Amino acid sequence: MLRLENVTVAYGKHQALHRVSLEVAPGRTTVILGANGAGKTTLLNTIAGLVRPQPGGHILFEGRSIEAEPTHRMVAAGIALVPEGRRLFGQMTVMDNLRMGAYIRHARAAEERRMAGVLAMFPRLAERRGQLANTMSGGEQQMVAIARALMSGPKLLLLDEPSLGLSPLLVKDLFAALHKIKAQGQSLILVEQSVRQSLRLADYVYVLENGRIVRGGRPAEIEGDEAIQKAYLGLAGRRPQATSAATLAMPAGRLPETTDGMRRVRAAGGFRSLYARSVGAAPGAEPAAPKEERAMTGEPTFFANAAGGGFFHPFARSVGHKPTAPVCPAPASAAAPQAAPAVRREKIPTTGGFINPRAMNPQARPERL
Repeated sequence: MLRLENVTVAYGKHQALHRVSLEVAPGRTTVILGANGAGKTTLLNTIAGLVRPQPGGHILFEGRSIEAEPTHRMVAAGIALVPEGRRLFGQMTVMDNLRMGAYIRHARAAEERRMAGVLAMFPRLAERRGQLANTMSGGEQQMVAIARALMSGPKLLLLDEPSLGLSPLLVKDLFAALHKIKAQGQSLILVEQSVRQSLRLADYVYVLENGRIVRGGRPAEIEGDEAIQKAYLGLAGRRPQATSAATLAMPAGRLPETTDGMRRVRAAGGFRSLYARSVGAAPGAEPAAPKEERAMTGEPTFFANAAGGGFFHPFARSVGHKPTAPVCPAPASAAAPQAAPAVRREKIPTTGGFINPRAMNPQARPERL
């Protein structure tokens, strides 16, 4: 149906598309993936006739060269664009916007039939048919933009970021409508930021990078590519190792070390955070290395053991009790140490490790203020 051959587009000295070649089959959905600034919108605008390619490239639609045709002839030929940002007639009602989509001559004969079809596909528009377009929500405006394009009876529908700015619930409704449009045999070219949803809809995918087509294939092939996963799906990278049941059962002071020398921290309720820092050293926890040793080894000065009260802050240092000396086993021949004199605990300005000038140590003896 549509074929691009070595299409190059430049804005002054900036080359937005460089010798792009692709093909769209009839009745199929083609998805264009790419980062911001890759040239996706320029590609759709070039197909729609809003941007002129440089000499040497060709755009063939149903076997006819259209790269030099004006935009209104592109629409008459059967190419409709839903632009980014919707571009509705804001001071016109929903029905008037839809009728503008059927303005071309060949679409007027089937205007009433298509109107009934798009209102059945988007029931919300039937409810708001007399409302001004600029008073509608973003999702409703996007419905109007797609319905207006369908009113022209397009052979090829171009969609540029239709879910931009929509809530997740509206995105779900939008793609449900796109699946219905596809089921009717409509040919689609979709540029979309919701990559996973787009791959479920696509029959073929092209990856555009810096104005060049760098990859093309079936959705399963593209989704299985590690580079695509890293760039668009967020699946690359090392996953944290699962914590075993034996590890969870260990005491707070004897937690296993991770690969970077840190100790896993147990929060209240037995849950652990691999990245949290303790904000209160628990009694009986392992002592920290001397300050001089930590300075030499680069070890952080916070305590990575169970937090007092079970509260954690990932960037906090311990403000609880610090162990005074390492606990070493006494020789068998040594006499039993005398009991240390009782030390009265004074008020400390901490609760769970967080500074509170009005708080008392919950372990301190009650006394009259």
